Amino acid sequence: MGEMNWLRRWLPKRGVRGEDWHYLPPARPAGREQMMVTRADGYDFARLDWQACEGCRIGLVIAVRVTDEYQGRGYAGRMLRYALRDHEDYVWTTTAQKPMGKVFFRRMSQRTGVQFGDGRKPILCPHMRAAHGLPGPALQIPAVD
Repeated sequence: MGEMNWLRRWLPKRGVRGEDWHYLPPARPAGREQMMVTRADGYDFARLDWQACEGCRIGLVIAVRVTDEYQGRGYAGRMLRYALRDHEDYVWTTTAQKPMGKVFFRRMSQRTGVQFGDGRKPILCPHMRAAHGLPGPALQIPAVD
């Protein structure tokens, strides 16, 4: 499925008027990727950072954040499903989780079938360690009505 078709399928339909979705691909293989959602004024109210190594079949959720006033609208789940596309069979871990994060990842495990671990032992392969740093340039995706 093409990138834009996939995004149209999963991006929220009950979002914020004037929101923009941005995907920042990895600058190099196994590097950091990022998805963020911004308001019309540029404020990013939802963000997900992750890494995935195709060769080792390992994924790491580095951080997920949705500003309080935007929680409960499906942003975190949709961003995570985007990160999991074509990587559902990888071994996924997360960084340390706060109590609300533990609930979120438990629910996402039930919905996706992917186990994320408890955040105590994030796994990074040598490729992911070598590719540390910021993601590549942002690709803006039109808001979906």
